[in-house]
Amino acid sequence: MASLKSQDCGSICQLALFLLAVLAGISIITLGLMMNSKYSPRTQKQPLVIRLNSFSVSDLNVSNSISGANWDAMLLFGNRHSYFEISIESFESFVYYYHQDALSCALVESIHLGPKKQKLVQIKFNASGCGGGEQPFVEERVLKEIKRDGDNGTLHLGLVLNFQASYRKGPWSWVYWLKAKCTDLDVLFETGPGAGMMIGDEPRACSVPLLKNTTAVINAISIAVLVLLPRKFQTTYRAGHIMESNAPSPISKTSREEIL
Repeated sequence: MASLKSQDCGSICQLALFLLAVLAGISIITLGLMMNSKYSPRTQKQPLVIRLNSFSVSDLNVSNSISGANWDAMLLFGNRHSYFEISIESFESFVYYYHQDALSCALVESIHLGPKKQKLVQIKFNASGCGGGEQPFVEERVLKEIKRDGDNGTLHLGLVLNFQASYRKGPWSWVYWLKAKCTDLDVLFETGPGAGMMIGDEPRACSVPLLKNTTAVINAISIAVLVLLPRKFQTTYRAGHIMESNAPSPISKTSREEIL
């Protein structure tokens, strides 16, 4: 009898401990999600600013093919916040005709922005811009429309940048997939055959919306652990995450860093 009672007590204790562990886990994740929601970049004004300072094209020969054209964009990437660090993975950028048909693409090296920092990045779109000599295929219909617009003296273009950005604040980080757009770029051809420059306001703000956060649950657990850990263990936990967040990122050779 004593043995049976001991076994029953042990089973009940194990069940109670399991339920407590489940409740503790739910509480930790809930607390973390609440804090993640409060402090993430999504709850604030977009820290990342992108401005198009200049845009030009040369060697544009529509009668043959536009693959030999050279498009040149100078963009400013800025971090308006005083506590977020922003790291942008290397990415592809595209020149579009009327926001629908891709004309050219280019690879951009990774970019790191400290708090209240900015960088000028030059993007060159040419025959080898995307690596391997590949460029977007342009339909005959689009070529005819570009030739017609070029004969009239103006092309209507746009820039699209698709990239992954990491926002870091101390030991925490938030990762977003972003699609920045620089729209309504009118290029005027008056400097020579096949050469044109952007007209209108310069610099021009590009839209950078915050999109899907891919690390919300991970951040929730991380934040909750920091809150619940004893103080003597928090320093070690933070140090490990900060060392990771401060790892240097390669930047474009054509970039220049300034204070905002």
